[in-house]
Amino acid sequence: LVWVDFSGISRNNNEVKQFLLEKAKLALDHWDWFGEGGECFARFNIACPRSTLEKAMFQLKNAVDELS
Repeated sequence: LVWVDFSGISRNNNEVKQFLLEKAKLALDHWDWFGEGGECFARFNIACPRSTLEKAMFQLKNAVDELS
């Protein structure tokens, strides 16, 4: 499992969730599932086939690139 800080995208938790789901097309485990202190973080489960992880990272990169 990998925790990723998305506060560089937005400090608004709902905006981060919306970005990940709608722009990056990723459904991740968000901070609010695990209690306080992890705002704007999401958890990636990387125990999957390499091709699945590569696809997710490509989607995330493209979504971040579109912000610029």
